[in-house]
Amino acid sequence: MITALRTALPLALILPLALCLSPALPTTGQDAPASIRATPDDIRAQLTNEKGPIRDWYAARQHQPAWDGPALAALAGFIDGLSRHGLDPALFQLDRWRLTWQGLPPTAAEAARVDIATTHLALYVIQSLAYGFVDPVTVHEKWEPIPRTLAPAQLLSDALAQGPDRFAASLEEQAPPRDPRYRDLVTTLARYREIAALGGWRSLPLPARPVKPGEPYGDIPLLRARLRAEGDLPADAPQIRSKVLDPGTAAALRSFQFRHGIDPDGIMGPQTMMELNQPVTRRLHSLTITLDRLRWMPRDYERTSHLEVNIAESALRLIHEGRSLTTMRVIVGKKGLHQTPVFHGRLRYLHFRPYWNVPPKIAREEVVPEALADPGYVAREKYEIVPAFEVSPDKALPPTRENLQKVAAGQLSIRQGTGPHNALGLVKFIFPNDNSVYLHDTPNHSLFQATDRDFSHGCVRVSEPDRLAEFVLRANGDWPLDTIRAAMQDTTRPNRRVNLKESLPVYLVYWTSTIMDDGRVRFDQDIYGHDAVMAARFGLPASGDQ
Repeated sequence: MITALRTALPLALILPLALCLSPALPTTGQDAPASIRATPDDIRAQLTNEKGPIRDWYAARQHQPAWDGPALAALAGFIDGLSRHGLDPALFQLDRWRLTWQGLPPTAAEAARVDIATTHLALYVIQSLAYGFVDPVTVHEKWEPIPRTLAPAQLLSDALAQGPDRFAASLEEQAPPRDPRYRDLVTTLARYREIAALGGWRSLPLPARPVKPGEPYGDIPLLRARLRAEGDLPADAPQIRSKVLDPGTAAALRSFQFRHGIDPDGIMGPQTMMELNQPVTRRLHSLTITLDRLRWMPRDYERTSHLEVNIAESALRLIHEGRSLTTMRVIVGKKGLHQTPVFHGRLRYLHFRPYWNVPPKIAREEVVPEALADPGYVAREKYEIVPAFEVSPDKALPPTRENLQKVAAGQLSIRQGTGPHNALGLVKFIFPNDNSVYLHDTPNHSLFQATDRDFSHGCVRVSEPDRLAEFVLRANGDWPLDTIRAAMQDTTRPNRRVNLKESLPVYLVYWTSTIMDDGRVRFDQDIYGHDAVMAARFGLPASGDQ
C-alpha cells in the first residue's frame, strides 16, 4: 500500500517516461482496441523494474490496467480542479500528459508502461493534496516528518471504484486536510481570484504626510472602494463624497490595519499605504503557500489539543477540541539574527521561577563582554558563574576576570538567578529539542504592545504565561489560575519543575495568511523570507516581480 509521496516516481521522471512513447490511451470515452491494450501479463512484466509498493497495488487488482478513456478524463478533471486548492495543474504538467494520453500506443507493452506511469502521477497528485506539494523537510531543516496515516493508493482505488463521474469528487472529499481553516482559505482564495479577474484594485495616491481621522484626503471614494473590495467596509456601505477621513472609513481602515499586522490607529501612514497598494497577486501567492503549509500538519490537527505558534503573526493559539480557546501575543526571534525555527515537539514540563541557563554563544558574545566592561554587571543582573547549570546556588563562583574568561572559553557556565528580573520571567515551558527553543515569560511586557514583535534570540516569549500554564496543566488537576500565580510568586521554591501528566503537542509554524478566530483572513509580513523560498517551489514570481 502506498502511503507517502516517496513511494511514487518523481514527476520529473514519470513525464519523460510517458512522453517517450507514442500517444497512449484515447480520451473519447472508449477503450483502446484489444490488440494494443495492455494485458495483465504486460503490466506484470513492466513492474519487474519497479521499486516500492506500487507493485502490491497492481497485484491487488490482478494486474489489470487502471486507465481507460473515461478514467483518464476523470483524472485530468481532478487535476484541473486542484487549482481551487492553490495547486496549479501546470505543477503536474497536465497539458503534456494530455498529449501523452491522446491517440493509441503502438504496442501493448508500451500501453502498460503508460498505465503504470499514469498511476504514479495520480498518486503524486493525491499525495500533494493530502500532505503538500512541497515536502516541509526540504525547506525547514528542523521539521521532523509527521506520520502519514492517509494511504493515497487506497484513495485512488476507492475513487476508481466509484467510476468516472464520482472520481474527482471522491478524492476532493477525502484527501484535503479537515481543518476548517483550510476550507475557509480555499474559499478565500476563490474570492481573491474573483477580485483579480475583475482587474484587482486601483492604487491609492500617496498623501504628502500621514492622514489622521478627520483630516482631508482627496480620494476617499477610491479608499472606500479599496476597503470594500476585501470586506473591511461592508458591501452595502453608502457611497459618499467626503473629502476627509470620516469615522466610518477610519473604522474600516482600522479593520484593514489589524488584518495586515499594522497598529490599528486609523491613520493613513506609510506602512498602511504600502499594504493598501500591494497587488492582489501578492495575496494570492500568500494564500497558495499557506494552503500547502496547512497540508503539512497531522490529519487530526484540528481535533487534538495543542499549542500553535504562528511565527509570522507573532501569535500563540491554544487549541482544544477543534477550536481556538484564545489567541495571545508572543515575541519571536529577531529577523536576520536569531530566527525562531519552524518545527514541532511535545511540551513535557514547566519550571516556575526558572533559572536562565545562558547559552554558550550568548554568554561568549554578549554577557561576558558586558561583565568585563562593567564590574557591577554580574551582581546587578543577578548572574551566577557555576561549574554546571544544575548545581545549587551555594556552588556559585566569584565573577573574577579569570572566571569570566573561563565562561567565554566554555570551561564554566553562567546562569541568571530566579525572580521577576530573570530573562525568562516567572515560568518557562519546555518541549525538549536540539534548538534550545522554548516558551517563556519575560520581565519586559511592554514589548507586547509593539506591532512587529521580533525581539528574541529565538525562543518564544508569551504575553499571558499564567493562562498558558493553566491550559497546559489541565490534565494534572488542582492547578487553578490562583494556584499558578502563587507558584510564580513563591520565592521559597526557585526553579520548581512540574511534569505534565499528558504531554502536549507544540507546533511552531509560519503562515503569512491565516483565518483568525473571528473568521476574517489576516496577512502578515514574510519576516524571515520563507515565503520567497516556497514561491520558487511553486514557480511563482518573486515579490518584486509581481
